[in-house]
Amino acid sequence: MKEFDYSTVPEYKFYRFAVKVFGPLFRKLYHINYKGTENIPTDTKKYIVAINHTCALDPVFVALCKSIPRLHFMAKVELFKNPIVAWVITHLYGFPVKRGKGDTSAIDYAELILNEGHVFAICPEGKRIKDKNGIPQEAKSGVAIIAKKADALVLPVAICCKNKITRGEHVTVHFCKPLTLEELGLNKDEVSREEYKAAANTVMKRISLMRESELNDN
Repeated sequence: MKEFDYSTVPEYKFYRFAVKVFGPLFRKLYHINYKGTENIPTDTKKYIVAINHTCALDPVFVALCKSIPRLHFMAKVELFKNPIVAWVITHLYGFPVKRGKGDTSAIDYAELILNEGHVFAICPEGKRIKDKNGIPQEAKSGVAIIAKKADALVLPVAICCKNKITRGEHVTVHFCKPLTLEELGLNKDEVSREEYKAAANTVMKRISLMRESELNDN
């Protein structure tokens, strides 16, 4: 596997090409509906997009929203072992993370992305939820750690679908109101491990409540 360069944030043309060419197809196949786009920050404030992880396409569903800037996102390192898949993910601004191993390179790179004015996306649960009926689960601390390090807002995004997400299903992508460091309890010099965990789960709670509300309304 080619070593990923975490020292710089590159520019690729493939992202725009993929969104323009494949975006309409994905929107049609999954009947994607976007709500709450007015909650997407439009000023220069840094923010992290936090998404519940229902399927492999979650970041794609969010990235195809015309109101969101391009997304840089974490992907499990195993996906980068195939050189073709690695090329595609990298040129879509994905970067590898070693799950559950305290991968500081990925954390530092996410901070770099935000500090250079880009938008970073993460699935706080850390892995796809395959056997819980799509119900969001407990979060890892990563989203809170990165938010604190980069002094960034967190924009929770709920992926909502009544059934398992497959072609032909109706998928709603609902953008919630951004959470500040104050609301997450991270606006102080020293933050404990437990406080980071609690902050991450505050993000997941916001996503869960929005998902539940959306599904009950339909």
